[in-house]
Amino acid sequence: MAPKLTCLAVWGPPGRRGDNQPNRDSKIRQSKFHQLVNSAPTRHSMYALSSRVPVVRPRGPDPRRAGLRSSFRCAAESTTVSAEKIKRKLLRLSALTDRGQLLFQQQAYAPLDDYGRKHREEISEAVDALVATQLPSSDNDNTTPGRPVPDPSLMNGDWECVLATKQLFRSSPFFMAIQDAFGDAMFGERKSSEVFFRLHELQVKSWGASTVGRVAQRIDLQTGTMESYFDTILFALTVIPIIGWFKLLPTFGGRIKTYADEVKLNESTGQLDLCLDRTRVELTDGIPKPPLVLPWFLDRDYPVKTVWKLLPWNKGRDPRATTFVLYLDNDFRIMTDRDGEVFVYCKVEE
Repeated sequence: MAPKLTCLAVWGPPGRRGDNQPNRDSKIRQSKFHQLVNSAPTRHSMYALSSRVPVVRPRGPDPRRAGLRSSFRCAAESTTVSAEKIKRKLLRLSALTDRGQLLFQQQAYAPLDDYGRKHREEISEAVDALVATQLPSSDNDNTTPGRPVPDPSLMNGDWECVLATKQLFRSSPFFMAIQDAFGDAMFGERKSSEVFFRLHELQVKSWGASTVGRVAQRIDLQTGTMESYFDTILFALTVIPIIGWFKLLPTFGGRIKTYADEVKLNESTGQLDLCLDRTRVELTDGIPKPPLVLPWFLDRDYPVKTVWKLLPWNKGRDPRATTFVLYLDNDFRIMTDRDGEVFVYCKVEE
């Protein structure tokens, strides 16, 4: 018969009556320990028994509350990580599609209109996912395409357009106003505004005549102003292969700036309203100066608002435009127009 063991163990913190008077819980634990030890037939069973002995930890904060705080913290960190991951995906898609200019969404590009179909779907899914990190679609009660803007001050500053699902030049208030002026008017089976933009694109981009460079905006909600510009390069490549490698036409260009005022943001709907004021063309570093008499047109303000109101079909109305905020944080902004096209901006550090 295996010998019986007798031992004394003190469990947990001392009782309230003093260290020499264990509390009732300690006595119960001792009794259970003796029953387990004395019933062990062999020495090897003691090793198995050690895994069954309960461990009492010192009293401290409620672990359930600590776990709750931890879960909230992890959820917040997970949302942040997810947002950053989605941003990187959008930037990758921007590189793959040349800022969206290889999407070829219009039928006029056929048969290339299917070339970027997969990327268009990925861009749409990524934008929806990023917007959902700030406000799930189920929580959006707006009848407009925009989303609420908790901190409008984040809009202020310089922003560079890194991705667009339509032509890059349409981020300018000048073309926004044209789009809003056409409204829902149709030209055959297509919107009149789409036909206009397509004709403009054919005019300036045929045979590689014009290349769009940097596209950016500067917004100041305190003064209610927006400065938008894009760089354009004309005749960057005008060589006829085999015949010769000399340039047939000089390369030149500049920066086309558009100024808007009365810029107002509706924080609850994300709607951004503005009024086109004037346009000017300036030289920019790295782009040659226009030849012949073209420099005469540089550094001059063109009163677009005044001319716009004089056109008979505008009936004296101001050149106004509306766009909507989909997403906004410290360094990323996504806008959408009345047709649902998306423009993604990154903040330029000062």
